Amino acid sequence: MKTVIKAGLIGRPVSKSLSPAIFKIFAGLTGAEINYEPVDCGRAELSAVITQLRGEGWAGFNVTIPYKRDVAAMLALRDAPCRDTGAVNTVRFDRAGLVGLNTDAAAVRTAFEENGFDVKGRRAAVFGSGGSAAAAGWALGRSQAAAVEFRARDAAAGAALAAKLTMAFPGTVYRAAPFSGGNADVYVNATPLGMYEPGRPPCEPGRGTACLDLAYKPGGTELVKAAAAGGALALDGFEVLVRQATLALHCWAGLPGGDIVKFNSEALKLFRAGLQGGA
Repeated sequence: MKTVIKAGLIGRPVSKSLSPAIFKIFAGLTGAEINYEPVDCGRAELSAVITQLRGEGWAGFNVTIPYKRDVAAMLALRDAPCRDTGAVNTVRFDRAGLVGLNTDAAAVRTAFEENGFDVKGRRAAVFGSGGSAAAAGWALGRSQAAAVEFRARDAAAGAALAAKLTMAFPGTVYRAAPFSGGNADVYVNATPLGMYEPGRPPCEPGRGTACLDLAYKPGGTELVKAAAAGGALALDGFEVLVRQATLALHCWAGLPGGDIVKFNSEALKLFRAGLQGGA
């Protein structure tokens, strides 16, 4: 019997989300019937919408801006990165209540690992101070980065995030720094720059460094192009988008079975081909 999964994405806005296209690819790779629906809702109706989706038999849902922290406060159970960052992006309906994961954190960590870059002992700069920056900072601490700077335009938010993650990973030095900052070994863009705002963060990734831009667009963002031209390992947001979606599918239905690294590679290849083809 074919596995049937009902799930979706809650946020505002969600109309331009690429997640439905990713889960369509997942359906083809797994043979499951995956009904994935974006749901745009306001903050006042968030709780009611979640209750309704549970009643409709959804396995769970993804959470995007601006509700990653709102939904985190509703959880009955949560994984370590969700607990430490206060942000959730994947939720499963469970008899105990809402079970939450921050699969963004695991996706950032494995994006570096599976592309052959060892973060351990390196100095990292994360641009931003929101939920995505928190997930990236957690991933870097989990990978034993020597130091992580949050280069945030909101200095107070950057300092608060640094203090919070210092408690989770005392072996990594977290601190807030000016947005312009200086040199690092690892760069992560967790701001709207390059996707929702024009431009890119002020950095020049070069040979021997790695740069992950959580923003994404077909053909690459300005930052990804600059990083590649400078000889850095340049990773785009699609690397994280697909990996976190794979982890969400596993959370909801135990899929995919077998080699998740191979599954990610095949899904990324098909996803990029679809984007190039105008899908």
